[in-house]
Amino acid sequence: MKEDPLMQKLFYYEYYALLMRIGIRYAPSREDAEQWVHDGFLKIFASLSTYRHLGSFEGWIRKIMVRLCIDQLRAHNTGQATILQQTVSEDQGWEEAHYVDNDFTHKTSAEELLRMIGFLPDRQKLVFNLIVFEDYSHKEVAGLLQITETHAYLLLHQARKLLKNMIQKRTEPQNVSYEQR
Repeated sequence: MKEDPLMQKLFYYEYYALLMRIGIRYAPSREDAEQWVHDGFLKIFASLSTYRHLGSFEGWIRKIMVRLCIDQLRAHNTGQATILQQTVSEDQGWEEAHYVDNDFTHKTSAEELLRMIGFLPDRQKLVFNLIVFEDYSHKEVAGLLQITETHAYLLLHQARKLLKNMIQKRTEPQNVSYEQR
């Protein structure tokens, strides 16, 4: 497929949405996400010969895209550079994400949730994305970002607390003063 433009085009159309969902969660802007997705495809095409058929193929390309996003955050010096000192290591296997069905998921669009996540401080957003969306363990995140496991737990806790506050503010009824009745 590396030399076949038609196959690359089909591959691109098949996986663009997946890679864009990942890129948009990490990138500071939509334009950056689009560029990162383009870079991700180039990296995937260049790495196809290294795919070992362990775990799912989709999981493999997701991991490549996540690593690329982390590298881009480091390169763009968006505040992540101080915590991202090492190259992201290869992961073995892939676990599929679990579907959550609750009141919030029925009342909130994916776009709105992504917008809320976008308001998180950079370090909290990075840890939240890695643990919640990419299914990394706290230990893996700590090793990846060269922080303690306790710090990874703290950053995730802070992110969840901020998101909870955003959600509550969004769903709370507007206060009506007595004069307005």
